[in-house]
Amino acid sequence: MRLLRSTSGGDLELISFHDEHPPPYAILSHTWIEDQEVTYSELVAGTGKQKTGYNKILLCSRWAAADDLQYFWVDTCCINKSASHELSTAINSMFRWYQHASKCYVYLSDVAVTEEVVDAEAFQISWEAAFRRSRWFTRGWTLQELLAPPCVEFFSKEGKRLGSKISLEREIHKITAIPVAVLRGQSLAERSVEERMDWVAPRTTTLKEDKVYCLLGIFGVFLPVIYGEGEAYAKMRLRDEIQRRQEGSTASTGLFMVPFSRDDLFVGRKDILTNIGERITAVHAHLRTALVGLGGVGKSQIAIEYAYRCRAAEPQTLVLWIHASDRSRFQQGCRDIADRLALPGRDDAKVDVLQLVCGWLSDARNGRWLMVLDNVDDDSVFFGDGTSKPLESFLPQISHGMILITSRNEVAATNLVGGHGNVIQVKPMGEEEALALLHTRVPFSESSRADAKALVNALERIPLAISHAAAYIKTRASLTSISSYLRLFLESEVNKVHLLSRKDWKDIRRDHSIRDAVIATWHISFKHIQTAEPQAADLLALMSMFDKQGIPRWLVQGTSSDLDFEDALAPLVSFSLVRTEIGKQALEMHRLVQLSMRKWLEGKKELSKWVKQSIAAVSEAFPSGEYETWEACKALLPHLNVVVGYAVEDEDDVLGQARCNLNAGRYLLEKGEYTAAERMTCASLAIREKVLGRKHPATLKSVRNLGFVLSMQGKYKEAEALHRQALETTEKLLGQEHLDTLTSVSNLGIVLQREGKYEEAEVMHRQALEVSEKLFGREHINTLTSVSNLGIVLESQRKHEEAEMMHLRALEGSEKLLGREHPNTLTSVNNLGSVLSSQRKYKEAEVMHLRALEGSEKVLGREHPDTLVSVYQLAYASHRQGNLPTAVALYQRAYDGRVKVLGPQHPRTRACWDGYQSARKQLEAHEM
Repeated sequence: MRLLRSTSGGDLELISFHDEHPPPYAILSHTWIEDQEVTYSELVAGTGKQKTGYNKILLCSRWAAADDLQYFWVDTCCINKSASHELSTAINSMFRWYQHASKCYVYLSDVAVTEEVVDAEAFQISWEAAFRRSRWFTRGWTLQELLAPPCVEFFSKEGKRLGSKISLEREIHKITAIPVAVLRGQSLAERSVEERMDWVAPRTTTLKEDKVYCLLGIFGVFLPVIYGEGEAYAKMRLRDEIQRRQEGSTASTGLFMVPFSRDDLFVGRKDILTNIGERITAVHAHLRTALVGLGGVGKSQIAIEYAYRCRAAEPQTLVLWIHASDRSRFQQGCRDIADRLALPGRDDAKVDVLQLVCGWLSDARNGRWLMVLDNVDDDSVFFGDGTSKPLESFLPQISHGMILITSRNEVAATNLVGGHGNVIQVKPMGEEEALALLHTRVPFSESSRADAKALVNALERIPLAISHAAAYIKTRASLTSISSYLRLFLESEVNKVHLLSRKDWKDIRRDHSIRDAVIATWHISFKHIQTAEPQAADLLALMSMFDKQGIPRWLVQGTSSDLDFEDALAPLVSFSLVRTEIGKQALEMHRLVQLSMRKWLEGKKELSKWVKQSIAAVSEAFPSGEYETWEACKALLPHLNVVVGYAVEDEDDVLGQARCNLNAGRYLLEKGEYTAAERMTCASLAIREKVLGRKHPATLKSVRNLGFVLSMQGKYKEAEALHRQALETTEKLLGQEHLDTLTSVSNLGIVLQREGKYEEAEVMHRQALEVSEKLFGREHINTLTSVSNLGIVLESQRKHEEAEMMHLRALEGSEKLLGREHPNTLTSVNNLGSVLSSQRKYKEAEVMHLRALEGSEKVLGREHPDTLVSVYQLAYASHRQGNLPTAVALYQRAYDGRVKVLGPQHPRTRACWDGYQSARKQLEAHEM
């Protein structure tokens, strides 16, 4: 086949490829305009560019490039129609060429979209009528161009995208009368010959024989092309070839024992169905394949669809179905097979029916067979406990037999497929597949697509959950829409559980033992795990109390050894209830599985027990928020946010939440997230005041932390009041030399300095330094903090030499204890730079602030308040040295950052604005 591609000079060139192994390419479908199409010879000669048809070739090139496709195919110029042999080969290959294309672009020259319509997909009403009348739908060749490609996209005369075969399937179905299932990729062989013949009956072609030739790919036959033979003779040859092929296969029809009807609206899962088919056709030995995944993810539905496809492709193959959740159901399934096959001796009490069926299936003279073993969740069912013959021994391992297994339990499935096959992981649908599934159940317009997308993602693209939600919406069509269901679903966890627990929807295509609400379908797995693996059940219960993703292993491992923890985790991974990756220390769950587990625990009256354990686990694990613990804090914060939201009454649980709130508040404070820090710290204080009283040391710690948060936000009067309250009470309770008292003294000194009460602040900091040196020594981090604080208040009083000595001492000590890039060290660098600026040593100050800025950006990020301090100080130093352009830019950055982080009225934000205005005016005056 020949493919087009654009050259570097903007021209088009043809490249020949073997049509069995072409590169990825796009393909064009369109209607011809007489004498306006660019032919093969014209393209080779570089002529024909003035023709109307050249524009759509350029459009196709543009669309292909946008889809990262280098090559594309257009019938008018990629086929040399003057060569009869080439034309005949092309007509017989055309279906395959469209089928193998990565994208098929349909150019509708008679569907126009006005310039005012920017997003044509969203404004379907503007072109829908013209779309229905388009001449493209009346062509005979349209049939294969619509059905063969996996991806078909429609474009207007102007080149605006109108939608895809998926998004427009309802409209296409109404226009063409082709079943929706066929539009979605159902095998054409599954439709009768007459039905396929009817599809082309109302269509027209320029040459009357083409009305038959356009069906060659639809029936998968090859015919020599003989123009002039007439439509009737061509149709007779086609029917003869179809009949010859049918007679070539055996006329016998094998037994078909699938107890469920086919879903005519089945969508997606093409990769899995193809995978199964390729395995079976590629292997000429006994094959076992397992579909493994979470309950409700669609394993059985895939197996049903594959069984019907197998029936259509190989009518002589026996297709058997056994529900294999327990030993009795398997035995009953074998008895049903024996009855349907009318096996001699089946009614004899002395005959082992399982062995009878096994023997019959083992006999190659009885033909090929496919057996589906549905719901193989319990490993002991097929391998037993040693007291009886394992059921696996009744599954023949012969080349003419295939076994397809569905299972929630990867271990059970892997053991059963053994060395004869593989396990295929069935995961939640992709977004487009999930949308297509919802659309089949509850058709929605393009204007509702955003809500539909949000809904399928909220349902985690799990097919059973989507079908359940669609049934709810459909049965309440006058009251509920996709939008209103989504709003209800997202409103609260209670609503989620209620909507997914409803039992008024039944799916008759699921086994009767598991037909129930979405939430309940996972209870089957929970019960099995609790019985077989109690430690795993406990682990799942605890994990269900946290956020659904990023659950640190060390948070849920507790005191268990690594080996015991892995043993507990393995069944949860096997049942697809928990996800983990090798090398990663975090676990994940589906949100809906968590909801289901909580509902199950509630029913067993165990929910409060696991809420209690989750609060205790996070309370003990969450660090106090210092820089060295930030990674752990970041990992735990989402889970802390969940557990502090539980409604609890037990005093230990409430105080555990208070401790979580306090530590999270400290972490958020250090990160510069002051609003969130205030909220968490206030919550901690409210709990402790209520439970412990206002004078308890723990309560006073919450008071101190809240005062510090308020101080960082510029709320100095409130902060001062809290610090005085904390100091007065702590001194009485614990004495002047207790660490809590020392902290209160320092905090009060900081807020007094920020209020301009320098003398009182200096007294506080000298007192704190004296006690700290006595308790911890001269080089302890607490002492160095006091040194820093004293240096700041001394600078504020223009005691520059002593302030510089303090900051040098703090810097040297921090570098020694914490390293050059620790946030405390960088604060000392900034402080030293500030006092140098105060002494007009701007060059030296600039060096300090540059170091602090580079370190803060690296360690804290560009928008952390400490980073913005460095930006402001550097702006000030630049300003004082007359480097006005740099100063203006830095003031602007500091101002913008502080408005975002601190708010426009914070004193530090206003200082930035004042500096910016001053520097800008000077710059403007200088430039005049």
